[in-house]
Amino acid sequence: MTTELPTEPDLDPAGMSTRRHVLLLSAASLLIFMGAGAQQAFLLPYLEEFTDWTDLQRALVIAMVYFSMTIFRLGNVYLLRNWPQWKCTNVGATMYSFFALAMLGLYFYPSYPLALLAAAIWGWGGAAMWMGNTMQVLALTDRAKRHGLGMGLLYGATHAGWMLGVVVLGIIFDAVQETQPWVLYVAAFGSTAIGNVLLFVLPRRPEPLPELPSWSSLVEIMSRGKSRIAAFLLFAASLAFGFVLGTFTDYVEVQHGAAWLWIAAFFYPFARFVLSFTSGLLVERIGHGSLLAMGFFGGALGMSVPLLITHPAGLALTALMLGLLNGSVPVVSTALIGDSADQKRRPLVYGAMFTWRDLGVVVAVVAGKLLGLTTDNVALVFGVFGGVFVLCGIVALALNRYATDRL
Repeated sequence: MTTELPTEPDLDPAGMSTRRHVLLLSAASLLIFMGAGAQQAFLLPYLEEFTDWTDLQRALVIAMVYFSMTIFRLGNVYLLRNWPQWKCTNVGATMYSFFALAMLGLYFYPSYPLALLAAAIWGWGGAAMWMGNTMQVLALTDRAKRHGLGMGLLYGATHAGWMLGVVVLGIIFDAVQETQPWVLYVAAFGSTAIGNVLLFVLPRRPEPLPELPSWSSLVEIMSRGKSRIAAFLLFAASLAFGFVLGTFTDYVEVQHGAAWLWIAAFFYPFARFVLSFTSGLLVERIGHGSLLAMGFFGGALGMSVPLLITHPAGLALTALMLGLLNGSVPVVSTALIGDSADQKRRPLVYGAMFTWRDLGVVVAVVAGKLLGLTTDNVALVFGVFGGVFVLCGIVALALNRYATDRL
């Protein structure tokens, strides 16, 4: 089984090969997520250092990012319908730098409304960047029919950037947390800005304008069993992502101290990095449904560990298993879109399905806070998430019945 993307004769107008283009797009994502992506792991304790906001208020800043993305996954298909995908990528990526600068400024002028506004703007940009990145990679890998490999490279680089970023930013934050916590966002902005520059110098391939969204088209897409199952699984998998960003990070700090935050910050993106690339290699061979089921059953196993092991090592295993879950689901889902829809229709299908992914993050972040994860009810929270993931693993197997359906 080859892992190479074609290089000839598939060249862009500037003479860049498909493989090099995908790798450079992935490298830019790595740099962006070393900065603005990785800072999410430290945003809640950062805000706690200089604001008097409640736990729920701080969690709502993260929730606002993904609530905004929920709206603009489909909204951008309409609002940016005349933009080529490279422009969606480039402009959206600059909003990652914007958010890092906004959080830097927030230290000197703490304003809750401004924090929510910055989060909403970043959510719009994140939706635009991910739509653009995904559509570009799917188009680049059309000729080779290796959508899974292309998306595995993109997501693998993204998670590698997050993993490296939380190590570097974690060292910085640990050193300056009690004196100059704003230095964290100087570093986050620097890495993100380099990724922005790389995106702007990449060549721009000709692209067809996407299919305009309409209510009838959305109903048609979401009426298909393949779309409904994939959207449900994206929603459920993002519960794990929102759980790590909100409840799990706070739980690690409360139960074992800030010195153990690297458990959530490192093992989760490390597992996502490994399985994103691995899923890209395996999806064409194993099948979408079977690979998703493996990820969900693994996530359920991870949620049971803290109920049996109280040592921080148990939480490390939980973070690892949640990372395995979230490493596979986006890659498999986007590969499914590439395999099932033509280039003009993909932005609409992508928006319709990934809207549910972002809604899941919002639900997980807010619900985790409302449930109140403490030593008194830890079994409830971990048990609920674990039960959801078992159900999803069973549902994922049903996706194999729709393997040849078009969207």
